Amino acid sequence: VKAVAAFFTKSGAMLAEALHSFSDCGNQALLLLGVKQARKPPDASHPFGYGRALYFWSFLVALMLFVGGGVFSIYEGIHKILEPERVEKVWLGFLILGISFALEGAATLSNIKEINKRKGRRAFFQYLRETKDSDLVVVFGENAAAVLGLVLAMIALGLAALTGDGRFDGGGSIAIGVVLILV
Repeated sequence: VKAVAAFFTKSGAMLAEALHSFSDCGNQALLLLGVKQARKPPDASHPFGYGRALYFWSFLVALMLFVGGGVFSIYEGIHKILEPERVEKVWLGFLILGISFALEGAATLSNIKEINKRKGRRAFFQYLRETKDSDLVVVFGENAAAVLGLVLAMIALGLAALTGDGRFDGGGSIAIGVVLILV
């Protein structure tokens, strides 16, 4: 839906969000694969089990998020700054971003509740640094980045619409790419 909205709005920030969503879907599938493999019992070729498979797939998710989302979002942002376009059908962009924000926000809150259950007396960020639940940390990072990316896309789209300057939209795409890379 975000990709369709990016087409109609001509928004680079919306396209960056669409790419982020595509990356997230692939990432979740890889994390599920990692969780499934990590649960396999030990065998002759893996006498200590497959528990580390989850770390491998979590690492692969991080690489996909960086390459698939971050670098391309920055590339798209630079393109939009060098060749700015006026954004169109801004209402459609805000509608899609608003619905996405509600969904991603709910997912993030659910993730935070699960972390709070598992962390015990440790501080939130201390738990994130020390836990071996890498899948939970990766999902939190993705969800937090998604919410922040949506906010950045709304700001960029709004500024581009208010000023008529498409470079704000390109700046939003770059900001979303930087968030993805930092995560």
